[in-house]
Amino acid sequence: MPRSRCTDTRVTRARLPAAILATLVAAQAHAQSATPASDPDPAAGVVQLPPVNVDSTRVTADTPVTGYVAQQDRAATKTDTPLLETPQSVSVITRDQMTQQDVHTLNQAVRYTSGVAPETRGGIATRYDQLTIRGFDADKYLDGLRLLGNGWYGTPQIDPYLLERIDVVKGPSSVLYGQGQAGGLINMVSKMPTATPLHELGFEFGNFAHLQSTFDFSGPLNESGTLLYRLTGIGFRENGQISGTKNERLAIAPAITWRPDGDTSLTLHALYQHDPYASSYGSVPPQGTVLFNPFGTLPMDFYDGDYGFEKFDRTQVAVGYRFEKRIDDTWSVRSSGRWFWLNQDYASVYGVTLEPDYQTLDRGTAASRDRMGQVTLDNNVQAKFDTGPIAHTAIVGFDFQHLNSTYLTGFGAAPSIDIWSPDHNQPIVQPARYTADVVGNQYGLYVQDQLRLGRVSLTLSGREDWFDSRQANNTYGTVTTQSQSAFTGRAALGYLFDSGIAPYVAYAESFTPVYGTGANGEAFQPERGRQYELGVKYQPPGMSALFTAAVFDLTRENLLTANPLAPGFSVQSGEARSRGIELEARGALTDALSVIASYTYLDTIYTKDNSGLEGKYLPAVPNHMGSVWAYYTVPGGLFEGLSLGAGVRYIGPSYSSDNSYTVPGVALVDATIRYDLGHAWPRAKGAELHVNASNLLDQRYVASCYYGNWCAYGYQRQVFAGVTYRW
Repeated sequence: MPRSRCTDTRVTRARLPAAILATLVAAQAHAQSATPASDPDPAAGVVQLPPVNVDSTRVTADTPVTGYVAQQDRAATKTDTPLLETPQSVSVITRDQMTQQDVHTLNQAVRYTSGVAPETRGGIATRYDQLTIRGFDADKYLDGLRLLGNGWYGTPQIDPYLLERIDVVKGPSSVLYGQGQAGGLINMVSKMPTATPLHELGFEFGNFAHLQSTFDFSGPLNESGTLLYRLTGIGFRENGQISGTKNERLAIAPAITWRPDGDTSLTLHALYQHDPYASSYGSVPPQGTVLFNPFGTLPMDFYDGDYGFEKFDRTQVAVGYRFEKRIDDTWSVRSSGRWFWLNQDYASVYGVTLEPDYQTLDRGTAASRDRMGQVTLDNNVQAKFDTGPIAHTAIVGFDFQHLNSTYLTGFGAAPSIDIWSPDHNQPIVQPARYTADVVGNQYGLYVQDQLRLGRVSLTLSGREDWFDSRQANNTYGTVTTQSQSAFTGRAALGYLFDSGIAPYVAYAESFTPVYGTGANGEAFQPERGRQYELGVKYQPPGMSALFTAAVFDLTRENLLTANPLAPGFSVQSGEARSRGIELEARGALTDALSVIASYTYLDTIYTKDNSGLEGKYLPAVPNHMGSVWAYYTVPGGLFEGLSLGAGVRYIGPSYSSDNSYTVPGVALVDATIRYDLGHAWPRAKGAELHVNASNLLDQRYVASCYYGNWCAYGYQRQVFAGVTYRW
């Protein structure tokens, strides 16, 4: 179905060179079979390499986290700053949490995170990561570099198994990242090579004919440890929740790190991900789901499409690098870059409107072939120095984003169906298509200083951006160009008590380009976001736990709305506001018990609008959300090696796009049982069995009614079981 300028991308099918894979596999075998030499034999030409001095106790934002509590974060400040001292609301989903909850999508990973409304398109649209932070859309980043979309159906998606952690940064972040949504961003951090050998194989099966296999290998490639590697992969296939659909994926991510000394690191990494099928992108009508229908309630596997027309085939290829150099106690340099290519072929039949007879669903067609390439770069220099009693951590940086995309897109009509007796194999006429090119660039120069005087910290940031775009409709011969600049800033003041309590107050801005012109031909100005936030964080001394609370007032300005003096044109007098409270706690209450708990209250409304939305709530955004997850590992005795986890998620009522009806709230239960076989059978040391269930009670619920007559059912019960072997 049509996307409302949501980022998506299509990539031509590509293969990771076989030589690279062969080299990595051979290197792994060599590393496993190599044994340390005794005394080197000069006659044989063996030279003893000097040891690499690395401070293994130093914790950074790249250090893998054990448990649920990360100590450091780089996403909010682009420096290694303790989360306790970061003057912004940030949540970190660790690898342990993702593994124990057995997440398969980004939406599932952020289910227990405050401020986030996941799965706004329910359990059917798994091909895109659609969610909101503080009521607004969220931008996606991979390793600190933005994943760009072409504004139509071309949008990247990364499998969570390839990730080490997920940073959820809440509120405007343009001062460090450039154009972006006011709600915040999600930075996905890839698994990177480790100095400690790691070997993992996994197999999983479950309902919906789910079959999955995974592997993850890492470690040194030579005896001195100057070369490290990692090779991670996943493959799965399953039936979609929607009748007659399916999901398939094959993804592999190799990486090599060169670390000649403890102050220098260069990592080269790549990604290949192919999704030949991805369920459905349809919807269900409100009548028969959240509203009355005299014929009953639609089943949760209802499909509004056509089996012969449905298509989704996406390939993603990426190659990137990360370089870090600590020059001395004062200066250090970081540089990262990535080339990303996406090729996608998409076609669907989607429901439009249910007729007054409560059974005839009018439908339309959408089809698009998208190709998209993007280059993203980020470079900064960091300096740590003192001016009298004031300590500084300052960075100056430059980043660049380039997008080049072509798409062949069209929309048309399709035969209607009886929703109670649907025919999913009708003759469908391909829609007439138009071809278009999109080219965009962003250049940004940013500066930030984190000042500390005793227990007082002050963060000041500023950024200037220049961006341009060219959109050419090759079918109709029209070209639209735009070139603008924007300044954004941030200021935050914090205080750190001996007790581990750290209150802060912060102001931040964002901007998002708005393409097009008004009635007089004037180019639209960028949308602006402004936020005031007051928060407090608490980290009990000697305890692996972090408690956070924040209140905020966030406003989006320069939104497009109808021009009352020129029908058919828009003006930028629209405005939307989000106010709320976020509470979150995560940590180990004991050595055996870990807990995550969150609560969110959101008041999101349109404060200015000419089309009838003023004073109405934003759709698909619950006013209240809450969750709690507990994970207990039996410390000893007969059941040693057994772990039990359970969680409850409450999603409060939300509104339709015109606020004419509400979507009821729901409470969902998740659970897991895991057992380390080595405790019962020593020869099986390293093998772990698991069973995970989401929506354990199989609650029927509608996730949201996000636009017009389109609603989406949530996830049905999923039960997956498997075994993971680590050595």
